[in-house]
Amino acid sequence: MSQLALVLSAGGARGAYEAGVLNYIRTGLPKKYSKRNFDIQTGTSVGAINTAGMAAFAHDPEEQGRRLKELWFSIRQEKVYRRDLSATTHFLGSTVGGIMRNFMSVNPFKLGKRSGPHFNSIFDTSPLRKFLQGALSWDQLNKNVERGPISAVTIVATNSATGQAELFLKKKPDLIYQGNYSHHEGPITSDIVLASGAIPILFPTVKIGDFYYSDGGMRLFTPMSPAIQLGADKLLVIGLRKRRTLKDYKIKAIDAPKQAPTISDQMGRILNGLFLDRVQSDIEQLDRINTIVDASEKIFGKNYLNKLNQDMQSGKDNYKADIAKRGLRKIDYVEIQPSEFITGIFLRAFERMKKSGFKFSILEKTLLRIMDVDPESGSDLLSYITFYPEYIQELFDLGYEDARRRRQQLIDILED
Repeated sequence: MSQLALVLSAGGARGAYEAGVLNYIRTGLPKKYSKRNFDIQTGTSVGAINTAGMAAFAHDPEEQGRRLKELWFSIRQEKVYRRDLSATTHFLGSTVGGIMRNFMSVNPFKLGKRSGPHFNSIFDTSPLRKFLQGALSWDQLNKNVERGPISAVTIVATNSATGQAELFLKKKPDLIYQGNYSHHEGPITSDIVLASGAIPILFPTVKIGDFYYSDGGMRLFTPMSPAIQLGADKLLVIGLRKRRTLKDYKIKAIDAPKQAPTISDQMGRILNGLFLDRVQSDIEQLDRINTIVDASEKIFGKNYLNKLNQDMQSGKDNYKADIAKRGLRKIDYVEIQPSEFITGIFLRAFERMKKSGFKFSILEKTLLRIMDVDPESGSDLLSYITFYPEYIQELFDLGYEDARRRRQQLIDILED
């Protein structure tokens, strides 16, 4: 029987799109397919939150789609980070006070001698920790792996000390991870998921064991590799960016910016580069391997792969690559990605939000002024950290419709 994996990407608030796709699978397909569980589930950043949501309700696929939708529609800005007056006072006080202490220090270059860094992150995400702890049954999530329908759940986070991606892995005992990523086997917790979603600079790092971790999307945006190295031969990959064509990259002179980019402009581009620009190369690599397998079987016969894998796994030639352990095989996949640019969706939703009486908090107003943000030029950045219902609804609906358009391909990949 094939091993089907669900692979969920990074992207902040854009994760509502993933929830829309998954809701369609559970509510819009014939029961034969809507009840099909994902044997292996991998996620990074906001994809880790959705992975945890899917795994926590895997024992009840019909309930799964509804509960994931409820989770996203119950998220509010204040459930992600503190945004009241005290949060603003603390941020400004700790930052200005820390800078002054550093200037007045007799050891200005010896951080270890000081009381601590004055700046850890822009936002205090303690509300998100509380929200995640209460929104999902973490015991049930781990039970669904130990005694339930899931073979493995993998969450990716970046070790802040080494800068390398590490895997937090809950799996059945007989399943072997054959990859080269450093990995930790044990229960999946809310802190692990919080660490995976800790967007650099914006959200604080999270300490797990002896190390601090941040957003897994920095090093492993779309965690297809861990899924394959756990034995998956079919993938459903949900991306969070409309793929640009060559035409999209051509900027006319009249559209060129009239002034230098602001900090918010640059941060938005940085987040795009960290989170979104590598998925295409991962898919292209998968296509190349599948093409090589197809061409080789035509030339050397259907038994070609068995002979090749037996030779690599015999150890006589001491092959070092991880592919020698798990063997070469063709991986079937379906990739679903937004049919619209999400920055455009954000701007459309923002116009409606303003008409309905939406207002930024004092913390948000302060940061918008410091970073020279306006919703139009800073739409890339804001599209990651805005969790207002109007915007979440648009993202969710787009995910649902994009999945509906790929109905037959979804049925094909969900076939046992």
